[in-house]
Amino acid sequence: MYISTVLGGLSVLSGATLAYASSAVEPSNFNVTAALEDLGIDVAAIPALKSFNGAQARSTDKACAVACSSLSFIFNSKVSAQNTTGYSNFTDSFWSVQQEEVQPHCIFRPTKNTDVSAAVLLSRLTGCEFAARSGGHAAFTGASSSPGGISIWFKDMNAVTLNKDKSVASIEPGNNWLSVYSALQPYGLATIGGRAASIGVGGFVLGGGISYHSNLYGWSCDNVESFEVVAASGLILTVSETSYPDLYWALRGGGNNFGLVTKYNLYTIPAPEMYGGSRTFIQTYFPQAINAFINVANNASVDPHAQQYIAFLRTQGTNLASAELTYTQNVSNPQIFKQYRSIPAVADTSSPKTLVEYVKYLETENPFHLREVYWPVAVKLDEKFSNWVVDTFYSMISQVEDVPGAQPVIIFQAITEPMLKKMSDFGGNALGLDASNGAVQLMHISCWWSNESDDATIYAFVNSFWETVLAEAKSQGIFNEFVYMNYASLYQDPISGYGATNKALLQKIAKKYDPQAVYQTLQPGYFKLDGAPATL
Repeated sequence: MYISTVLGGLSVLSGATLAYASSAVEPSNFNVTAALEDLGIDVAAIPALKSFNGAQARSTDKACAVACSSLSFIFNSKVSAQNTTGYSNFTDSFWSVQQEEVQPHCIFRPTKNTDVSAAVLLSRLTGCEFAARSGGHAAFTGASSSPGGISIWFKDMNAVTLNKDKSVASIEPGNNWLSVYSALQPYGLATIGGRAASIGVGGFVLGGGISYHSNLYGWSCDNVESFEVVAASGLILTVSETSYPDLYWALRGGGNNFGLVTKYNLYTIPAPEMYGGSRTFIQTYFPQAINAFINVANNASVDPHAQQYIAFLRTQGTNLASAELTYTQNVSNPQIFKQYRSIPAVADTSSPKTLVEYVKYLETENPFHLREVYWPVAVKLDEKFSNWVVDTFYSMISQVEDVPGAQPVIIFQAITEPMLKKMSDFGGNALGLDASNGAVQLMHISCWWSNESDDATIYAFVNSFWETVLAEAKSQGIFNEFVYMNYASLYQDPISGYGATNKALLQKIAKKYDPQAVYQTLQPGYFKLDGAPATL
């Protein structure tokens, strides 16, 4: 189903596009008021701005009161103030409670790219901070909602369209992967996207994006034909391998540090019916399951249709391993999974599934409205070390067993050689990974719990566990500094994990396109270029 969101402008905002700049690089004499006027906004006609002066920007409350009042004057029903239904619809719909707790000054729901330009420029004019939300699936405060500021909710920018030969799908950031796959399914197509229904398009692509189809085609960021980006100047850029290629490279893994993306143009792929589900084992069979995981990862080049991850948890006092085994064709028992199938299982949910059905099924494993943390590390793929990590996890899990509602899980995935080789396509990405040292094992802790009073206990447990693991990995020479942004905790610095050279280049590119560091300072949430969001 295709959704169109074309609305006419209000009297103070024409349909004009920015005409003041001839390049993406912001001139030294850039004038925010003039840029707003180029958008068709008569700044002098906005009541809240008549008595506003720059000194007031030192006060977040005053600055954001003026910014939100100005947005409301220009856009009317697209802005929701506190204590309104539109506001509560926003705050109540986040995945994690930490995000739900954030109280923005107002919510802005743009319907087209020039609306987004106006919001960024009004933030600059007033000094009010902002955040932008695609799906809202981060696990910490302020990632995609701005405390006391403007929260830009892309919900109404939700079109999915195909180009003439159906080779590229243009996807607006208000989509999640269920809506994308649902729109493309009638054509027998999909894109390289997320594995759960409610994951948003925006953060997923900009942080990398592991897909069911990644052994065949690479990560989501490696399958972007072009981005439509609102630069800090409000200018709308089409960014590709040949148009602003440095920015194109940076956006492929660099997160929200360079602009607000208002359209993701992704290459399409065939989407036949798949086969998959979870197969669950008791602790007796953990070594065999880990051996199967290693072998499937190492054989990804032999049969790239296979995708897997394996999770270890304790439920009702029983230690279990759950292997999610996905085959991108409707083949019930492919050779690559025969080792897994030979291990006795206490449960198996495997069945034929369309991509739409698959992401709905996996959504049940990611419940909403709980306190959440994700926290990843990376090492060289190693079977003996994997067994040691699982044993260590269970030896330490008692530290949080008495925390109400706590469910810690450790999950193993492989960044396989086929995935790594695809990362050099179209000029490469910013992630700092390559295939020269073989497959990488991505391990992450996922944990939910009930009460804010237990936050420190959970964070201390995960941090202590990873400190133990990483010390051993470093002693064995298998540590990898990569930190996967899409799973990163608020105490991690993914950009540094891309390596010093890539970090310096990302900082240089950000300075080129955003010389006043708007996307570093006025949009301070999520993962910035200079360090982790928080410290323990």
